[in-house]
Amino acid sequence: MSDIAAKRPTVPAGALGDGPNGPDTSDFILEDFLTFRLLILARALDRQAKRTYGESFGLSLVEWRILAKLGTVGSATVNRLAIWMQYDKAQISRAVGSLAEAGHLTRATNASDTRSAILTLTPEGEEFHRELMAFGRERQRLLLSLLKPDERESLYEIVAVLTDHLRKDDIKPPEPRDD
Repeated sequence: MSDIAAKRPTVPAGALGDGPNGPDTSDFILEDFLTFRLLILARALDRQAKRTYGESFGLSLVEWRILAKLGTVGSATVNRLAIWMQYDKAQISRAVGSLAEAGHLTRATNASDTRSAILTLTPEGEEFHRELMAFGRERQRLLLSLLKPDERESLYEIVAVLTDHLRKDDIKPPEPRDD
């Protein structure tokens, strides 16, 4: 933790106020920005997951997420996976190639678009998916156990509210100032 972050309160002054224009963020420094804090949290979670899934299963984070998603939806194209998971198609394609080479998934011709393939888990991939999900669920249980039940509920609700607004682009950036 940086010296600045150690000296700052957990909830920045002004963040809890609710004036006519919302919370007062006029004294925020970078470490107070919610977007910055969420980025740091997301990167820490990704680093831990990357290390954990890499050491335990020899998978990259993208490969793990592809297997998890295909195990849930049954089949998908690279493009569909990229949209669902917010990854670049090239990144998904490289990971799909590794997973196919390892025997975890197959590619079949997409009858409605011959430029893409339908990806499906192999029987070995389905078994691997079950193992991965059990491991992932335990990891989530340990992470969520750090929070009280009401904090977990609030966290999921808050993430849903922010995600919904950002998908709708309801939060517009401020107009540039002419200073």
